[in-house]
Amino acid sequence: MTTSTPVDPGLVHSHTTAAPSSVMHWVMQHYGLKLHHCHLIRRGLNDNYALRGLDGARYVARLCSIRPRGEFNIDFETALIEHLAASEVGVATPLRSLADAGHVRLQFPEGARALAVFHHADGAVPETLDEFELTEYTLARIHEASRNYDGPASRYTLDAHHLAGKTLEYLQHYPELQTQSLDLYRQHVHALQEEVSAVESCLTRVICHGDTHGFNNHVFTDAGGAKKAVFFDFDDAGPGYLAYDLGVMPWSYLNRKMLKEPDDVLHDRWKHYLRGYRAAGGEIDKADLEALPLFMQLRHLWNLGEAVGRLNHWGTSMAPIDWLQKQIERVEPWKKIDLRG
Repeated sequence: MTTSTPVDPGLVHSHTTAAPSSVMHWVMQHYGLKLHHCHLIRRGLNDNYALRGLDGARYVARLCSIRPRGEFNIDFETALIEHLAASEVGVATPLRSLADAGHVRLQFPEGARALAVFHHADGAVPETLDEFELTEYTLARIHEASRNYDGPASRYTLDAHHLAGKTLEYLQHYPELQTQSLDLYRQHVHALQEEVSAVESCLTRVICHGDTHGFNNHVFTDAGGAKKAVFFDFDDAGPGYLAYDLGVMPWSYLNRKMLKEPDDVLHDRWKHYLRGYRAAGGEIDKADLEALPLFMQLRHLWNLGEAVGRLNHWGTSMAPIDWLQKQIERVEPWKKIDLRG
């Protein structure tokens, strides 16, 4: 007989990382899968685990983290993906639980968390120009097919408040952030919100994937030898602006490369990106393209907010004060970027 050491009464749980054995147990219990392997892929916005069935099938289990934005949006996400799959759009579909639900809720020390299981997306992230073109072709199909989506509503709308206003709220609780820095962020956020208000009546609205930076879709070759794209991780999906969903890819490239303006590689990718979107019948208005610099700045603030909103989980090292003080100046050159194609 073994005894466990009592947990210290002063312990407050902020985030629990479940052992792969626990995740495998829950998936077999609630989904009826016969598995022989599970390992943690990464901790991050959520905790993702790779699963392998006895028959060789591959799956990905996601334990949704408790995020600063609020309640899980998993009902909308899984229903949207099922709708897209029914329209034969390339997406990694969720499995239904034994109770015929898109997810199960599990009680953790820090609170209830959602567990969802998805089919693994074969292939690899896009690298060649034709693969970026195919990526955007598929994104256009996502936007078009989601127009008649009538399932559970999204809890979140990807508007200026969601992308930047919430970040400002999180910054107000950041330890040791000087009033002067906070005031600069407040002015910056309010200016961007006013810009959105001035142009939003001219912008195209879509259901956004919300995280189209090029690493949330794979390109694979099917049995017939044709390349196809498949999207996954719709956790940040919701109603929003086409300019935002288009702008995440160039934002990601500029941000990762620490560039002030697009280089030749990004220009080439962008040209094929637009070509792919239009080849699928996607329409991009002049106003959408002109708004790209605005939404790239908003994306940067949203990304910053994901870090500063999770101090209890990630700590300040993900967004240290000296880095925060440089970010408004960091995006200033992006205001003049021309990606109108």
